[in-house]
Amino acid sequence: MWYSLVIISAMGLPGLIQLDDKRGPYSSVNDCYIRGSIMIKEIVSSGKFPPILHTQALCLDTKNIKEEPEKPKKTKKGQGV
Repeated sequence: MWYSLVIISAMGLPGLIQLDDKRGPYSSVNDCYIRGSIMIKEIVSSGKFPPILHTQALCLDTKNIKEEPEKPKKTKKGQGV
């Protein structure tokens, strides 16, 4: 199974933007990249971003996605280790 995401850079933005697909996962890497190309087309034609300089579609294998680690609990002042 594959998840699709798109990375874009646009004129005037300070860094890269990652847009995650909400429709996946996809059973084949080909379907995943097709979805990525559709996302790029929608982003470029939407007019929601300044002029796009670069786009990149990526597909991530679900077997290689790690769960987000737990955030450390906050302690009150003076109650730490």
